[in-house]
Amino acid sequence: MDLKRFSSNSTRKHVIADPHVQGAILRRVALYAFAAILYYSVVFCCTVFLSDREGTTNQRMIECLDDAITWIPGLLVILPIAAYDLLATTNRFAGPICRLRGELQRLIAGESPRPLNFREHDHWSDIAELFNEVRAELLVLREESKNPTGPRKTTDSSKEVVDVLL
Repeated sequence: MDLKRFSSNSTRKHVIADPHVQGAILRRVALYAFAAILYYSVVFCCTVFLSDREGTTNQRMIECLDDAITWIPGLLVILPIAAYDLLATTNRFAGPICRLRGELQRLIAGESPRPLNFREHDHWSDIAELFNEVRAELLVLREESKNPTGPRKTTDSSKEVVDVLL
């Protein structure tokens, strides 16, 4: 995935920030939903077929389908809403990591990306602050390596970054 196209200060407008991670979570939840529906269907059919009711197998199948007609439409409405909500929720942690990965690629490529800022309700906002400190220190070091004119000044923020990273 080409992460260089994302701006470091962009606001995500898409629900899917990292298709690999969010897709894996969505597939897992879909598997659980399918297992729950299968379980409910088997238990319901066993209840109908093992009851002491009179009737043929066809009548009991029709009875199962009659009951399914009441819960299948609700399920078809709830499942897409739940999937969208799940993707929107996972976007709060997949998006910041996706943006961080893109900014790290820019930094490694020698570009000087802007400071990284996450949206207000994103998870891991402290990572953006740490990245910005490391970014600033790296830019200073790169500048000093281009112009070796004197002893390097150690800033308090660089000491804090080293302490946090260790």
